[in-house]
Amino acid sequence: MTFNIFRSLQMRFIGLMALAVIAWSSVGASVLQVGPGRQFHSIARAMRVARPGDIIKVWPLSGGVAYRRVAVLVTKPRITIESALPNRLVKINGQGFDYSGRQPLPRAIFQFDPTASGCTLSGFYLTGAHNNSSNGAGVRINAANHIVIRHCYIRGNDMGIMSNGELARHTGSQQVIEDCLITKNGTFHQAGYNHNLYLGGTSALIRGCEISDSLTGHNLKSRAHITWVEYCYIHGSANRELDLVDDRGNTDQPHSDAVVLGCIIIKKKKMSGNREIINFGRDGGANHTGTLYLVHNTIVTPYYTGALVLSAPGAKLVMVDNKIINSSHHAVLLDCINGARWSNVKGTGNWISPAYGALAQRFGGPMIPWRSIKLPWHRIHLRRQPLLRFAGLGHLIRYRHPQPGAGPLRLP
Repeated sequence: MTFNIFRSLQMRFIGLMALAVIAWSSVGASVLQVGPGRQFHSIARAMRVARPGDIIKVWPLSGGVAYRRVAVLVTKPRITIESALPNRLVKINGQGFDYSGRQPLPRAIFQFDPTASGCTLSGFYLTGAHNNSSNGAGVRINAANHIVIRHCYIRGNDMGIMSNGELARHTGSQQVIEDCLITKNGTFHQAGYNHNLYLGGTSALIRGCEISDSLTGHNLKSRAHITWVEYCYIHGSANRELDLVDDRGNTDQPHSDAVVLGCIIIKKKKMSGNREIINFGRDGGANHTGTLYLVHNTIVTPYYTGALVLSAPGAKLVMVDNKIINSSHHAVLLDCINGARWSNVKGTGNWISPAYGALAQRFGGPMIPWRSIKLPWHRIHLRRQPLLRFAGLGHLIRYRHPQPGAGPLRLP
């Protein structure tokens, strides 16, 4: 059976991601050095004199000491902020600073405002961002486009990464979060309203990350028009692992889709929060008019509760070549609520635990050949094919992005 599930996405990504192929020129860029004995003693000072296209290299402090109370508001385009030592993270601890979000203060250790499109942040350990609203973040993408967050360790903030934007204005477009460890963010002051990732805007791509152990909320919550999650290890959330819900003007437009591809998603065995794994639909008053594509994932849960939830009238689900494991004798695979329809659900090629009864047969069968699944790699700006590492499994899992026609993708 040929299952061309991504045909409807291809033209959509042409429009949403077209600007991502623009090559930002760095000809004539200056390199600004930050650290003891360097040109600047703080990132904020370097940012004030930086020009579009410049690179700010930050040197780690000796003895593993963290830079303290750092608050960087980025308002200039095409700035790269990176560790001066490629294999060493720069530690930043915001403890004691009020990341209020009231101008001129940012709501995050690094905040990218609308005029800061095309910026990259790489090589930082970000912790201790808090405020009185319980939404101080390691990173905030504030309606900026083409922001890349790479090789960062984000832990112990109210929010790990938060973002916003509007589809109508094409803001919050082409957010890329890759090769990051985002863990144990949240606060008990507003339990359940802060998350490891809380994303919005036009489009977000999360790639090759480990996202784990949200303190009170979800590991990944997104209200973006398109959310694409690939080759991530997502586990141990206090609530849902992925909560892909509504935002008026963003998700109630046609093709407000989500893709979860090649991920390992595991529920921890002891938890008091929401035991569902993925919710696609709504938790507010808007619709979610699109499809959740689950392709080549391994999903593990010990709970009877519905593993997957469709929760909006416009929500659809397609499952291809997943492995869904549950050790229970009987469990619920899918709940359709808030007007969601079973007729909007289809799938094939999955291996599903017998605990899920008739649905294990309905959505099971031989794996679909990789060449028959038309993944639009070129539409989502995959400029390279990195070696991906998943931490926390007790061993290293390594594989590269498959090429079309290479046969089915199988997790080791």
